[in-house]
Amino acid sequence: MALPRFLVLCIDDHDIQTLHSTLSKHWPAHTQSLNLTTIHENLRNLSSDTKFDLIVSPANSYGILDGGFDDAISRTFCLPQHDYRALTNVAQQKLYEQWHGFAPPGTCTLVSMPRELRETNRWGCKLVALCPTMRTPDDARWDREVVYECVWSLMCEVDRWNRRNTSSSSNLANGESRIDTILITPLATGTGGVSREKWALQFVLALKHFVDAQKRPERWSRLRWEDLKEAKEVERSWQM
Repeated sequence: MALPRFLVLCIDDHDIQTLHSTLSKHWPAHTQSLNLTTIHENLRNLSSDTKFDLIVSPANSYGILDGGFDDAISRTFCLPQHDYRALTNVAQQKLYEQWHGFAPPGTCTLVSMPRELRETNRWGCKLVALCPTMRTPDDARWDREVVYECVWSLMCEVDRWNRRNTSSSSNLANGESRIDTILITPLATGTGGVSREKWALQFVLALKHFVDAQKRPERWSRLRWEDLKEAKEVERSWQM
């Protein structure tokens, strides 16, 4: 199954340059599998011509969307028509259902926006992916692979969602259509303290490895220790 399109939203042009150079160096054939567009803008000023199905929250483990980019999500999607905590309330309810309120860093939880938030956002966004890079707002560098873990978990959840909603007419009738476009920002590079170089490399490697896993199930379903060159690739990012 093809990857969704990625829109990478960056307020710092250096992040964009780093991502493109990392793609060229570590995944030169990425254009065969990855449709990625970088956007130098903030969320509040993002044009209504830009459409996406899902926005990624680099959340904390408790789904409190009130800091950094999570704050931007709450302010942009909830205010002024709705309460500031409208999205947090829905996110925390889902986290309780799935994780009893605590989603470990590196996981991904898909949260459907309530109808009123779907109808009032100008981008057609219908889902938030909670991808906690930290338990509470703090330095995230203790987890040397947290970006890789979050992106891999994101792709697994999106893949499951699309498989379910492609085959189920009842889900389509309920408005749960495929996820074709994802808006994401650099993960853990703010409060988390992760360097843009590490973010870019782990982001690229997670997508590259996920594509390979899709294409070669016979390998990825029967791995041996001596096969794990991918693990070595990720380990090289630890000191960045």
